[in-house]
Amino acid sequence: MLTLLLLFRRLSVMIRAAWADRTFRGAAISLVTLLTLATIFYRVVEGWSVIDSVYFAVVTGMTIGYGDLVPQSSISKIFTIFYALLAVGLFVTLGTSLAKASLERTAKRRLRPPPEEDSES
Repeated sequence: MLTLLLLFRRLSVMIRAAWADRTFRGAAISLVTLLTLATIFYRVVEGWSVIDSVYFAVVTGMTIGYGDLVPQSSISKIFTIFYALLAVGLFVTLGTSLAKASLERTAKRRLRPPPEEDSES
């Protein structure tokens, strides 16, 4: 459990660091908007619950595709094709930006000189 908490802490630090990057901010806002629109679409057109709609949108966007929920109408299938293309790209952009922020943070830590010790000899 401690490991999971440390992982979430590190993730939050990385997100805060990546937020300074305009690409990350734009992709994050675009992804949240796209997920919201997809959730509303699947709720209205497919009649799924909100949680099922969000679940399907995330699973599709991350290319997991369990197959437990499947769009039935033709318009939903067409929407899902375009949604998947956009969502996959945004998820990849966010992942890349987080990795970049993590690498930059690690590089800055390694380049930082060690603290000087006070020696009164």
